[in-house]
Amino acid sequence: MAPFLNLLRDVVGILNESRKLYLKNKKLMFSVLVIPLFLNGLVYLFNVFAIKPEITNLIQESSLIPMMDPSTPEYLAHLMRVFEDFRHFVVSSYIFATVSSIINLLSVLVIVHASALTHIDENVQIKDFPALTLKSWKGPLVTYFYIVLFTLGYWFLFFIVLFPLLLLSTNFGSLAAKSGALFVMFAVFESYLAIVWYLSLVISILENTYGIQALGKAAKIVKGMKPRLFLLNLFFGLLSFGLVQIVRRVDLRRSFAVTLTTGLVLVSLIFAVRMFQLVTYTVAYFQCKRLQGNDVESLRDVEYTKLTSTALIGSLP
Repeated sequence: MAPFLNLLRDVVGILNESRKLYLKNKKLMFSVLVIPLFLNGLVYLFNVFAIKPEITNLIQESSLIPMMDPSTPEYLAHLMRVFEDFRHFVVSSYIFATVSSIINLLSVLVIVHASALTHIDENVQIKDFPALTLKSWKGPLVTYFYIVLFTLGYWFLFFIVLFPLLLLSTNFGSLAAKSGALFVMFAVFESYLAIVWYLSLVISILENTYGIQALGKAAKIVKGMKPRLFLLNLFFGLLSFGLVQIVRRVDLRRSFAVTLTTGLVLVSLIFAVRMFQLVTYTVAYFQCKRLQGNDVESLRDVEYTKLTSTALIGSLP
């Protein structure tokens, strides 16, 4: 019992140290949180006003096809209209996914940079962040690509394991229980794997290491911190899951303005939770370095610790 209480105390300590970063440099930390929140809100509104109506229209148009006579000209015209609606939906979805991915990447970059700079008491202002972002976006992008591949492969394995259950189960209640238990097991283990994934993302931003090398370095330096970070992942995962369930239970029969406002607030809260999780991983990165015997205040591989804002901007091509 005592070791577990000590572990909980360490986790609370990481959360508290991360919280203090917002009080340490209020203007910088809240700026890099509010701006991505605003952009994420715009993406949510784009989804509500552009994509969801297209999905509704596509479903309604498609539902009429079985009731039409295939030999009539009206059937062909309606089918072509469905294909055109589907094409518009695909284009809108690609735009949504691209813009959302760009905003997420930029959000990760600025929140990790701001957290690291605040942690080491480096005096950098919000106006210097375009330079930092331009200098360091390629590494996190490559690392994030590998993380996405590993995540897709992991959940593909889930469906491979789930498929025999679908074939062998005859009782729907039993199938639902087994599928739910299997999903929870995979989700919990993913929280354990995500320790290295999140830490590698921080490493790819703060150091000149990315991709497989960043994942390998994260696995190396995280030794001794895994139990704490695993509990942190479970905490943030449960918190996000709870907020998602609230979003799903928003009463769509209420006025559109109330539904839109409620959804926007909850989506922003989920995004803020994810951003704070990255702050905790930035703090954990420095703790991992300290456990490895490195003086985090004078790390040479954190490229901006000794550079002034002018030098950063001047070093851009």
